[in-house]
Amino acid sequence: MAGPFIFIFTGTSGSGGQTIAHRIGSELGTPYIRLCTTHSPYGQEGREQDYEYISQEVFDALEQDGEFVLTATIHEERYGILRKELEKPLREGRHVYLNLDRNGASALKKRYGERVVRLFLYVDKLTLRERLEANGEAEDSIGSYLAQHAEEFEYRKQCEHVIEIDQMELNRTLGQIRTALQSHL
Repeated sequence: MAGPFIFIFTGTSGSGGQTIAHRIGSELGTPYIRLCTTHSPYGQEGREQDYEYISQEVFDALEQDGEFVLTATIHEERYGILRKELEKPLREGRHVYLNLDRNGASALKKRYGERVVRLFLYVDKLTLRERLEANGEAEDSIGSYLAQHAEEFEYRKQCEHVIEIDQMELNRTLGQIRTALQSHL
């Protein structure tokens, strides 16, 4: 198979896919490509592993200089993937992984074609509600997650792999993800 690959973990928001992506990426020794964002750091989550927090001015300068391979505005905050961070490991023959929403995943698929492998991870709506409630999410936030679930779920039809996250059988879920990835290595 051609490679190296850009493995994109995508799926329904709030499903726990990002945590699983980091676990699998760590097991495989695959570099994670962090997103730059103008969003303020998340409080208790310790999301520094996921994002590089930068000012709007720095973001604008990087964008002006063509340093991003992809940018997006989500809820009035800017997000971007630095070209050098993505392409350096690929030039070295190393696979990488990212965690993106469906729009970002589609844009990278369009740009990089067969080098992009999308893994759609999801939970059903009832499980999503239970997870969000257990995490102490506010009811309006839960409503927002549930409202976008159907639209996000529809995207699975465009992905190379679709895997339901089974919290009761997490090892089975992880095994399915490993098998999907190994089919490209």
